[in-house]
Amino acid sequence: MPATSGCWGTYAPLWKQALIVNRPGRPRDQIGADVASGLGDLEAYRPDVLANPDSSHGMKAGAPMHKADSASFFRGAAQGYTDYPTLEAAAAA
Repeated sequence: MPATSGCWGTYAPLWKQALIVNRPGRPRDQIGADVASGLGDLEAYRPDVLANPDSSHGMKAGAPMHKADSASFFRGAAQGYTDYPTLEAAAAA
């Protein structure tokens, strides 16, 4: 979907606050496109960011991303939030 089509293109210019765009399932190569086009100020990232503690480095390097275990979300424990390896630790394994 082009950045200016649909309701985003209609309402984004009218929004006076910071606009966070959320497009679940967006392909990795399109991350940042809405900010680059001026459509939004920030982009929400997919849940895999939870599984990659150094996700910004991984995205820049084109490294494979760990898949987040959604069964562990919102369970009240650290498991699933703090136990994923960094790029360096995964490469050393």
